[in-house]
Amino acid sequence: MKAAVYYGAQDIKVEDIEVPQIGPADILVKVKACGICGSDLHSYQHGIFSRPGWVMGHEVSGEVVAVGEKVEGIKIGDGVVPMAHDNFQGCGRCFWCQREQPQWCPSLIKKPCGECEFCKSGQFYLCNSIRPYQLIGYGRNGGYSEYVIVSRAVLNQNVFKLPSSVSFEEGAFVEPLQGAFHWVSLAEPESRDTAVVLGAGTVGLLVMQLLKNYVSRVIVCEVSPLRLRLARELGADVIIDASVEEPVQRVMDITGTGRSYSGKGGACADIVMECSGTGVALQQALEMTRTGGKIVLVGLFDDLVAINPNRIIHKQLKVISSFAKGKLSRSQETAHVIDLITSGKVKLRPLITHEFGLDEIREAFEAQARPDQSVKVLIKP
Repeated sequence: MKAAVYYGAQDIKVEDIEVPQIGPADILVKVKACGICGSDLHSYQHGIFSRPGWVMGHEVSGEVVAVGEKVEGIKIGDGVVPMAHDNFQGCGRCFWCQREQPQWCPSLIKKPCGECEFCKSGQFYLCNSIRPYQLIGYGRNGGYSEYVIVSRAVLNQNVFKLPSSVSFEEGAFVEPLQGAFHWVSLAEPESRDTAVVLGAGTVGLLVMQLLKNYVSRVIVCEVSPLRLRLARELGADVIIDASVEEPVQRVMDITGTGRSYSGKGGACADIVMECSGTGVALQQALEMTRTGGKIVLVGLFDDLVAINPNRIIHKQLKVISSFAKGKLSRSQETAHVIDLITSGKVKLRPLITHEFGLDEIREAFEAQARPDQSVKVLIKP
């Protein structure tokens, strides 16, 4: 089969590799669509978040073409979305299990065998002993290929059926939409709140649409005219063009001037969702958020960021990691966002700006890297 193999920054090649062989508890999925995620773009541009020899791509939707005999509830021909799941069964006794973080339990950390050809050649990360325990697109070959294998497939845990009304292109948004729902939930929005979304890429626009269901006003800050236009069309109450306006002052004009233990200053947004991963946006987030407000860090940062920690202290800010645990399991969140797509409460098709074949993978990444021209780029093997 064809696959786009990652070798390092700016180095990705379409090659022929073997079609994965399923075991009795696995399924094989023919990839129909796979989105380029921001983390994949970071890997392509800067050589981070991935390892040479892998096939990236975790925003996958496709059709089941083979089913192991032990798999229940899934059949050939089903449209599905493979997902990572959080149904971890740790030992129950260790440091991590006692703190309700079983995903770090040593009993779950599988080791390379040390005997296979990959281990002996130093490519331990390709060892078959650990590959079934890694995530699609993160360690195990992902959706920039013709087929992906879902190991130990369990319906509604690590693989979800697509309703007939949901296209494969829309199915490729299930993974990022689940993330967006999780991150919005971490902010615990209330109906009286004003929320600011910094960065209107795919995730920012999904976050914005979800917030519209919970808060009184959503402000979107971005520099791309294309993305600002989409934010407005998809329901943003206020858009701020950061290329011509000073974002903090603009939010102050809208929400009022804040107060804190260090005196007056800054704005009064209740929630700021930092989705851009840029240092200047994080600095602005600290000033936009009211005393006692919340900042959710969604975007990944390429570089170190200089901030004034006293602003966090004096403003009693709650800064939340996007990896923080939510009230719902990942599986519950995934089921919920599929319902949101089916009901039409979240608009996805306007976000698709480009579609490329697998042979055009480099062109696809270059398109995704141009925020003035793209939002979501899909690969369709």
